[in-house]
Amino acid sequence: MYLLLDIGNTREKAALVKHGKVTALPQLAPDNLARLPIKAVYFASVASQEKVAVIKQLLGLDHLPWRQVHADAQAYGVRSSYQQPQTLGVDRWLAMLGAQLLFPAKNVLIVDAGTAVTVDWLDNGGQHGGGWIMPGLKMQQQAVVKNTAKVFNSEMFNGRLEPGQDTVTGLQNGCLAAVSGAVRLAWQQTACDKLLLTGGDSKFLKPYLSDLPLVVEPLLIFHGLARYIDM
Repeated sequence: MYLLLDIGNTREKAALVKHGKVTALPQLAPDNLARLPIKAVYFASVASQEKVAVIKQLLGLDHLPWRQVHADAQAYGVRSSYQQPQTLGVDRWLAMLGAQLLFPAKNVLIVDAGTAVTVDWLDNGGQHGGGWIMPGLKMQQQAVVKNTAKVFNSEMFNGRLEPGQDTVTGLQNGCLAAVSGAVRLAWQQTACDKLLLTGGDSKFLKPYLSDLPLVVEPLLIFHGLARYIDM
């Protein structure tokens, strides 16, 4: 059994791999981890090495091998389009590795809807076609509120693709329209077989993209990360 970690600046996400199967691990509780036969930890991180060291101690797993994965020029049949591959976000890289594993020989549009929304094209030969990066739903709302005098928001997001009847619904619906509209524009750019959606805000976008060949895969990044276990 292996532990997979996606370490961000504000939070960590985790999954387990046993006999090649990836399953979500909702809570990173040291007591629970201590009872599991974990052989090693594979992780991707955008946080500092100091934070990684703290996490090792907090989880009580500093005695295990920890192996960090970075974006690369190519791996497992996937080739980056970046001139400097190491500057591609590791989450985007792992999402492409996961997409190529789950949908081999398919043209896939990958959308990761989190703090930022990333869009990446991956063709049926494993070639990355480049991508887009844009503010996510929350970041868009925060930017409008911060930079205007009379726009305000609610903590609860209830965005819908319809005209807003007050300031809050106007803001939330507008941000949802911006992201879902960008995804649809991306879909029109290049012919794809699948629209692969992941990330915490997937649930808000899914109802408005259901007419497309949509697959929602919450563990997409971990499917990509798990490919490194056999190295």
